[in-house]
Amino acid sequence: MASKTSEASDPDPNTTNTANSSADMKYRIVCCQRCHQMLDVDANFYQLEEAILAELSADPARSRAPSFQPKDAPVFDEPSGTLDLQKRLQLASMENPEKDQDALPLGYKKLVFSAESSQEKSNKLQLMELLSSVSTVDHPICSSCTDSIMEELELEIQAVEKECVEYEYFLKQFKKGLVDGESGPKEGDVAALEQQLSELMDEEKMLKEQLIVSEEEKKELLHKLDDMKKERSKIQSAEQDYYRERAAYERELDELEEEQESVNYQMRVAEMLLDKLKKTNVFNIAFHIWHQDQFGTINGFRLGRLPGSPVEWPEINAAWGQTVLLLHCLAKKMSFAFTKYKLVPFGSHSYIECLEEQNKKLPLYGDGGFKFFWDSKFDHAMAAFLECLHQFKIQVEKSGSQFCLPYDIDPVHGRIRDVHTGASYSIRAQFNSVEQWTKALKWMLTNLKWGLAWVVAQFGDNN
Repeated sequence: MASKTSEASDPDPNTTNTANSSADMKYRIVCCQRCHQMLDVDANFYQLEEAILAELSADPARSRAPSFQPKDAPVFDEPSGTLDLQKRLQLASMENPEKDQDALPLGYKKLVFSAESSQEKSNKLQLMELLSSVSTVDHPICSSCTDSIMEELELEIQAVEKECVEYEYFLKQFKKGLVDGESGPKEGDVAALEQQLSELMDEEKMLKEQLIVSEEEKKELLHKLDDMKKERSKIQSAEQDYYRERAAYERELDELEEEQESVNYQMRVAEMLLDKLKKTNVFNIAFHIWHQDQFGTINGFRLGRLPGSPVEWPEINAAWGQTVLLLHCLAKKMSFAFTKYKLVPFGSHSYIECLEEQNKKLPLYGDGGFKFFWDSKFDHAMAAFLECLHQFKIQVEKSGSQFCLPYDIDPVHGRIRDVHTGASYSIRAQFNSVEQWTKALKWMLTNLKWGLAWVVAQFGDNN
C-alpha cells in the first residue's frame, strides 16, 4: 500500500552553519492517511539504518505455507535475490484494478505507482510503504486515528469471537448426535414429514386457486374502480357546472336584490315627495301674497305707487298680470264664470273683455306719463276687476259657509271699504291720490289672499 505525503522544499545547504551529519538531513511534512492532518515527524525517522529496512522488507509469509490460496490469485516468480520493495508493491497493486474503493477492507486503499519513480523517493517512503503493505491500514496515521482504528478492530474481534462460540456450540451438538447414533431422521419422522409435505402441497394448491379467484375479483374490482373513477369525473364535472350555474344565479340574484332595493328606495322617496306634494297647495306656491311697507305684493311685485317710493310701471303691470291670473284660476277651480266680463291673463299685458260690448278690451297695464292720467280705460279695467272680485265673493257666500272677505266691495262706485273703521278708498287712479290708490290695491290683494285660503280649504283634496 502507498502512503500520501507532502514534501517541503529542501533547505539550501549554503545557508546552514553547522558541519555535523545532520546538515544534509531533509525534513518532510507528512499527513495522516485518515483525517489528512499534518504530522510532525521526528528527524530520526529519516535516519533508519539499511539493515533495519532490509529486515522489515523481508516477506514473513514465505516461512510458512498459506492455508488458503485463491484460484484467481496472481502467481509471481521468486527472484534469485531480495525482491525490491517498490516492485513487489507495484505487482500487488495490479490485483483487481477494477475493484471499487468502498469494497476494500478497513483502512485498505488502492496503490497506483507511476512508471517514473526515483531512488530518492524509494528511500524516503520505504518505511511507510512497508508498513502499508503488511497492514490493512494506510500509514502514516495520527494517534487519534490509531485509537479509532483500535476500537473498530476490537469490535470486529468481539463479533468474530461470538461467531466462533456459536460455531463451537453447533459443532458440539452435531458431535453429540453422532455419538448417540442419531445419524439421520427416523422412519416415523419421515412419514410425518411426507404427510406434512402433502398437506402443505394441498394447501399450496388451495391457496393458488384462491389466488386465481382473488386475481379475478381484483380484475373485476379494478374494472369497477375504473367505472367509478369515470363516474366520479362525470359527477365532478357536473358539480363544477352546478357551482358555476349557482354562482351565476347568485350573482344575478344579488343584482336583482340591489335593483329591488334601489327601486324600493326610489319608491320611498317618491312616496315622501308625494306626501309632501299632497300637503302642498299649488295656489300657495304659485301666488304668494304679502306686503312690503305700504305696498301689497304678489310674488314679490309691488302694486301701487307712493311719492317716496316711485314703483316702475313694468313692475305694476307684472303685479296686475299675476292678480288677474290668480282670480281667473280661483274661478276656474270653483267652475264659476263671471258675468259681463271675462278675465284674460296675459302676463304684463293682461286685460278684461266686455261680454256686453264686442271687441272691447280694458287693459290692466299702463306706461305712465301725462297722457296716462287722462286715459280712462285703465281705471275702467281696475273697476271691472273689482266687480269680478265682488262676484267671486257672492259665489263664496252662496256656498253656505260663514266665510266672508275682510273688506267690503262697492262695485258700482269702484270703492273698497273697511267694515271695522268705515274707511273706504277708490280703486281708480284718476282724481285720486297715489296714497289712497295704493291703499285700495293693498286691501284688494288682502281679499284675494282670503279667497285663496278659502278655495284651498274647500278644494284642497282635488289638487
